[in-house]
This record gives sequence, structure tokens and C-alpha cells, in this order.
Amino acid sequence: MERSILSVFLVLLLAISAQTRAADEDWKLVSDRNGIQVYMKHNDNSRLKTFRGVTRFELKDEYSLVALLNDYPSYPKWLHFVDSAEEFRRTSPLKRWLRFTTQLPWPLADREAVLEADVKVIDDGKKNQQVVVNLINQPDQLPPNNDYIRFPEMHGILGFKRLGDDQVEMTYELILDPGGYIPAWIANILLRDAPYFTLERLRRIVHKPEYQNHYYDYLDMLHGPGRPDTEPGN
Repeated sequence: MERSILSVFLVLLLAISAQTRAADEDWKLVSDRNGIQVYMKHNDNSRLKTFRGVTRFELKDEYSLVALLNDYPSYPKWLHFVDSAEEFRRTSPLKRWLRFTTQLPWPLADREAVLEADVKVIDDGKKNQQVVVNLINQPDQLPPNNDYIRFPEMHGILGFKRLGDDQVEMTYELILDPGGYIPAWIANILLRDAPYFTLERLRRIVHKPEYQNHYYDYLDMLHGPGRPDTEPGN
């Protein structure tokens, strides 16, 4: 009986491992420049592709990233194609509802996105904590706005992982349907550029002085609560 259970367990492990490898192989490298890799994945059920950007850089204070994410007026400076960002509701610091507006190149009409931001902290037990912000499309959470076309579909992931030696890995993944009439090839070009420019700007702006020396007790990352050399945040 024990051998039978062990055999089933090993089969399940092998199946999960094979699925993970297959999922990783679905991502194709489309750009590698300036220390930023951009990958693409295509789903046969969608006319659009999913793009993921990954970069590694030095960041001694991980709370500077939280401070940046809390600074909504700064979003147009680093989040590609975003013209404004605002929070219109929250149930906790880790679950918020946001509205973004975008400025697209002429002759395309401007868009807006209504999203739920759900933050998760993942600990692998080796002090390599990962913070993942899931952006989930919630287009019905606000009344229609005649000045914008609302994204009918959008999902994004912004992930942060501490690697050690003051190195971090940032991941930005994006899939969306812009709505209205935009040819798929134009939408895919816009999507392809978004991860690169977002990560390239973010890794520069996060080092600005106004984002340093903060502490957020709802994201107790590595340093533990009550850091005396930092300021409490929202």
C-alpha cells in the first residue's frame, strides 16, 4: 500500500514538473537589451499576445518600491502609455481599486482601465521573499466615461523578488484587449513595448530621494517591524 501511494505521488510530481517546463517553453524571447529581457506568449484563443519583461538591478531598500507604487501622480513617469492613475477604493492596503487613463498615438482614441490591485507576499523560506501585484480587470466598478474607451479585457502582473547582495528581480507582464477598432498587429506592437519601457524607467525612478527610508508594516519584508531609521507609510 505504501509503495502504491509513493508511486502515485511520484507520478504527480513528474506531471507537475512537465507542465511547468511546458509553460516556461511557451515564452519566447523577443528582445534582450539594456539588461531587460522581453518575452512573448501567444494563446490560440486570443488575437493578442501576452508580453513579459524581466530585469535585475541593485536596490538596497525594497520599501522604496512600495513608496513609488503608492505615489499615483508619478505613474505617468514610468508606467508606459499611462497618462494618469488614481485610487478610488480600498478594503485594505493590500487590496485596492484603481483607475488608469492612457494616451495612445493618433488616430487611436484614449483608453481607460478600471482594475483591482491585489498584493501577495510569497515567502519561499529562504528569505527570498517575492511581492506580486496582480492587476485584475474590473470594468464595471465605475460608471462609463464618454471621454474614454474602457479596456474590455486587461490583466497585469508586477512582481518583485529579492535575490541577495542588494540585487532584485522585477517582472512586468501585460495582456489586454484595447477595445474599439485597433488592428491586432498595432495592439501587439504597443504591448511589446510596454514591459521594456516600464521596467527601464522604474529602475531609475525608484532610486529618487523621495522614495527612500520609508517603512510599511503591511509589507514586512526582511527587515522586520519597527525600523527606527525609516518613516511610516500609507
